[in-house]
Amino acid sequence: MIRIAAQLNTVRAYCGTQKEFLDTLSRIRALGFDGVELESSLLKNADRQTVACHLKELGLEVCSIRSPFARTGYGLEDMIAEAKAMNCVNVGVGTVTASYFTMGPAGMEKYLEQASKVCGKFSQEGVRPLYSLRFHEFMRQSDGVWPFDKLADRPETSDYLWETDVLSLTRTAVEPPKIFSRLAGRMPVCRLSDQKIRENETYFFYARREECPLGEGLFDLPSWAKTASQAGAEWFTVGQELCDRDPFVCLAASLKKARELCCP
Repeated sequence: MIRIAAQLNTVRAYCGTQKEFLDTLSRIRALGFDGVELESSLLKNADRQTVACHLKELGLEVCSIRSPFARTGYGLEDMIAEAKAMNCVNVGVGTVTASYFTMGPAGMEKYLEQASKVCGKFSQEGVRPLYSLRFHEFMRQSDGVWPFDKLADRPETSDYLWETDVLSLTRTAVEPPKIFSRLAGRMPVCRLSDQKIRENETYFFYARREECPLGEGLFDLPSWAKTASQAGAEWFTVGQELCDRDPFVCLAASLKKARELCCP
């Protein structure tokens, strides 16, 4: 059965100190979540072992720990140690950064070379590199190839597992189910999101799109959740970058809808 994790970035304003961080984890567990998706930047605010013990006491699992790809160049060993401390096998390696992407195909080759080293080290340590798929991977470069195709098909990144994000995929105009099917067996984490159209306060005919709790927007979540499940997703994560109300209320609403999607 697919488990549901809260994206901790949603409640980042409540994680400023160690006490706040631990209290927030308790509140997330009280809402009924199975786990959390941690951000390495937020873990800097608390002692690693203290957080790990608190998670164990609460019965919260860590589905992944997200870090920027740059960290693989200066803090790879610490990324692995951090994941092991949290009993987390999915170690987020971020996404292709501008320093590689803006160089075109040559930059992608440089990225793949670094990624191959990361995969080799992770394999030795028994953890799994989790790539966070966004939208710039679908911008065709001068060789006519999507960076996504290189990332998904090249041997340098054959060990990559994937975290997909339905909000990013919809912004590319790529249908999420097609990507889920393409990544079948390699996609343990899927970020579910929803988006609504809200009337612009100034110009009626220029509608604003904004994130919202699952089920309050326009996305075809039942179909997408079903396809993601068929592709082997182990975790659905829910959350928002920005909330129009108490973020814990938003998380609770999204959790309720996610449970319905898992058990239609």
